[in-house]
Amino acid sequence: MAEPALRDTFGDYLVEIGKKNNDIVVLDADLSSSTRTFKFAKAFPNRFYNMGIAEQNMLGTALGFAISGKIPVVSGFSMFTTGRAWEFIRFAAHDNLNFKIITTHGGIVGEDGSTHNALEDLSIMASLPNLNILIPSDNIELVEILEYIFKSEEPFYVRLPRGSFSKIHEDNYKFCLGKPDIIKEGKDICLIGTGYGSLLALKSAELIEQQRKTSIKVINFPTIKPIDEKSLLNEIESVKAIVIIEEHNIYCGFGSIIARIVSNNNPKIIKFVGINDCFGESGKREVLLNSYGLNENAIIEQIKKII
Repeated sequence: MAEPALRDTFGDYLVEIGKKNNDIVVLDADLSSSTRTFKFAKAFPNRFYNMGIAEQNMLGTALGFAISGKIPVVSGFSMFTTGRAWEFIRFAAHDNLNFKIITTHGGIVGEDGSTHNALEDLSIMASLPNLNILIPSDNIELVEILEYIFKSEEPFYVRLPRGSFSKIHEDNYKFCLGKPDIIKEGKDICLIGTGYGSLLALKSAELIEQQRKTSIKVINFPTIKPIDEKSLLNEIESVKAIVIIEEHNIYCGFGSIIARIVSNNNPKIIKFVGINDCFGESGKREVLLNSYGLNENAIIEQIKKII
């Protein structure tokens, strides 16, 4: 049985948390059927605001809600929510407001249009102090993340895909902000992924070990910011090299953050698998992933280069 889309899990969770906390309000940019916030709108119509295709107005209104003591949840497509309204998000981070930005259609979105791909959002969001940035790798991790952020009074950006990810966690998984999530032990080379990159890393590890007789460690990193540097360095201390996999531009993305930490403390060979400094196109998601080299073969090629 296929896993539900992460945006569906998000929509269902909003309804449940809305029952428990009357201060939560949800704002959407005329995309509630796509982001699944229509579920909250149906359950709590007086706490849902369709701001139209006006992301700057949506974020500005959410700022007002946060300042007045409400807990705004801002949703929309990843590219437009972060790209069009970055200055307003900066204000929220500047004042460390209790503010939750939870977007869908992160990374390569498929056939919605080339402009809808979100391949630069992590770069612009990670430049903001105070802002926590999270990417779940499956529905189990998503629920854990949502539980965590609504217990916190800090600003968060949570990036969800359009579709579903296969399950890589057990039901007893616990999310820890900033810490690496070890999903496979190994001693030679470490694959570090975030979001879809973690699923790809886990799939690739078995193939690599069969073909190259190389022991592969796999780390899922749901936290883009902040990163517990001590925990990361401890987990990679004994491996000889690292490959970082992300559904994002490799320039100034997640891999760049990890590379800075590693190079400053325990330099190792690092290779990158992601979108190589270009814009995304429109088409079938699987075709696009292969076209941009975000697949098992690309990871194996990087391993060969390391060896």
